[in-house]
Amino acid sequence: MYMIYVWCFICVATLLVEVVTTASMTSIWFTAGAIVALVLAALNVSIVIQIIVFLVVSIATLVVLRPMAESYLRGNIIATNSDRVIGTTAKVIKDITADHWGEVIAASMHWSAVEVDGLEVEAGSSVKVLAIEGAKLIVKKQ
Repeated sequence: MYMIYVWCFICVATLLVEVVTTASMTSIWFTAGAIVALVLAALNVSIVIQIIVFLVVSIATLVVLRPMAESYLRGNIIATNSDRVIGTTAKVIKDITADHWGEVIAASMHWSAVEVDGLEVEAGSSVKVLAIEGAKLIVKKQ
């Protein structure tokens, strides 16, 4: 009979941890396991079986449902600010050489840039933005 109180305590404690922590989905899985174990305790099932079921249900919900919950809660990720220039075409305004960074205009902003293959690119040429590395763009000659 006392295990009912133990499972209630675990259920409430894991819910509180879930509410208090800023990271989502940290302890809700153990709440699910505690609820199932609580039902088993109410049915006077062996303590050993309650603990095993608690662990199995907690781990199963963690492994199966967490990836789905994370993708659902994350929503659509929209590129913001600097990430928007990746994949766009930029205009070279200062020559890019193997020895020196050049400059480009991408999304109406001036950027330092290097060519991914080490090729020289003359001012006035167009390049494709492949990535951002620190404060410079990694570009590819078109």
